[in-house]
Amino acid sequence: MKAERLRRFIDLHAWVGMVSGLALFVAFFAGAINVFHHELHHWQEAHQGHEAAAAPADPDAFLQQLVERFPAAAERMFFLPDDDPGAMWFQPGEGEAPGEWRTAHASSFSDDGRFHQAPGSELADFINELHYELGIPGNGGLINIGMTLMGFIAVLYGVALFSGLVIHWPKLRKELFAIRHQGNLRRYWKNLHNLIGVLSFPFHLIMSVTGAAMGMFTVMAIVMGVLVFGPQLQGVIQKETDIWPAVESEGESVAMAPMADYLAAADNALPGMDVGWVEIRGYGDAAGWMDVAGSQPGYLGHHAHVVLDNTMKPLRVSAPGNRTFNFAAISPVYSLHFGDYGGTGVKLLYFAMGLLGAVLFVSGNILWCERRSDRVGPSRSSAFLLRLTLGLCFGVVCGIAVSFLVSKLLPYTPWGALVASAERQVFWGLLVVLVVWSLRASPLRFSGLMLRIAPLLYLAIPVAQFAVEGRHAWQAPDVLLVNLVVLAVAASLWVVRRQFRRRVRLADPHPLWVGRVTREHPKRLTEAEQGR
Repeated sequence: MKAERLRRFIDLHAWVGMVSGLALFVAFFAGAINVFHHELHHWQEAHQGHEAAAAPADPDAFLQQLVERFPAAAERMFFLPDDDPGAMWFQPGEGEAPGEWRTAHASSFSDDGRFHQAPGSELADFINELHYELGIPGNGGLINIGMTLMGFIAVLYGVALFSGLVIHWPKLRKELFAIRHQGNLRRYWKNLHNLIGVLSFPFHLIMSVTGAAMGMFTVMAIVMGVLVFGPQLQGVIQKETDIWPAVESEGESVAMAPMADYLAAADNALPGMDVGWVEIRGYGDAAGWMDVAGSQPGYLGHHAHVVLDNTMKPLRVSAPGNRTFNFAAISPVYSLHFGDYGGTGVKLLYFAMGLLGAVLFVSGNILWCERRSDRVGPSRSSAFLLRLTLGLCFGVVCGIAVSFLVSKLLPYTPWGALVASAERQVFWGLLVVLVVWSLRASPLRFSGLMLRIAPLLYLAIPVAQFAVEGRHAWQAPDVLLVNLVVLAVAASLWVVRRQFRRRVRLADPHPLWVGRVTREHPKRLTEAEQGR
């Protein structure tokens, strides 16, 4: 390849990586934890010490109480079969007030039928929001701003992947495993960055394509509707994406069968399906139906649906080998992105790749800042980007850890009702504080201090849970898995700290890390600056 063309690819890779790198760090670090989204829902639930578990609640009594107390839930709800059955529905606001999605469980109703919803943790949902929309709240409109932004960033991410492969392909065999120090630490970190990027290229390609497909779907639908298909596209999209047409009620009611009978009918229609949830449309209405949704193990696109009317008559079965082109295309996209198709082993692999991806993005930003400073001299723009990178990355890492601690400790205090909002507020507050601090502090001292604190914060999470919930932290399988994942994050941060201290010990500090430095009189590092 000609030198001029290669230089253009290098510039393209660098600038696209800078633009998307910080957002991708947030998405990958939060996404690594979000791989265990289902388990995290169980982890965040408060556990009352050593009390005996209550007997499973009656799901049919719960549904009847729910629709009597909240008639809007009968129109559409998502039912979760469990020992403590739950449901989620959209509750319209009063007057001009906007509506909101509500959640209730069988335990929310007392024996005399009174509803007493106790505010609980929303940590799993918050981590999920950080992953797919950077925590940007939706505006209730057609386009989700945060999700669309991440879709656009995923496109840039794909460009950076392609340009990076073009750059490194000619010298791949020679430099792929050349990560020894050999007296040149800058070269070591560059080769380590390239090694992580090349070996995890298939994973990053999957994340780029699936992230762009999910994030940009609404935008592409609008563009195609305006430029190609016209107004009829909306009806086509709704027809192809809905599992069954909306209920057209005629006012005729019907007695609902026990939920166990509906689940048995779904199992007869599709044997072997693992039920995840049930979407109920028109509860108690003769025109109503329910979608028993779950998965069929052994398939990449494992999502399955059995649609029954309220008399348990099968209306539609959508499963691997028996579904429309749209659902056959969408199911593998979601499975590949979230890693939920291969059990715990695949989830652990996605978790490790997510953490390595976070390292890839932050190291890419740091290397670019140092390289640019070497070429054109120390500049405010390079110093600002380096400090912003450190502040945002440590802010996200420490903010998520503190949200975990708030989620587990606050419910056992008099302020337990504030746990859901506190999880978000402490994250954003700490993120702002660390970003502002990083812009004013010495990058070397700031990084050394944060790399001391961050592993301890993650180590404190299972310790804090054990302190308030006892052996439950190690006996419940899902809770134990989340605690082990948290300890793995702590261990990873400890490894990063060791490598950081090693670089500081073996190499002269770069001017961007310690301020303005001349070659003739390099600044001597203090013990604090070395992060010891």
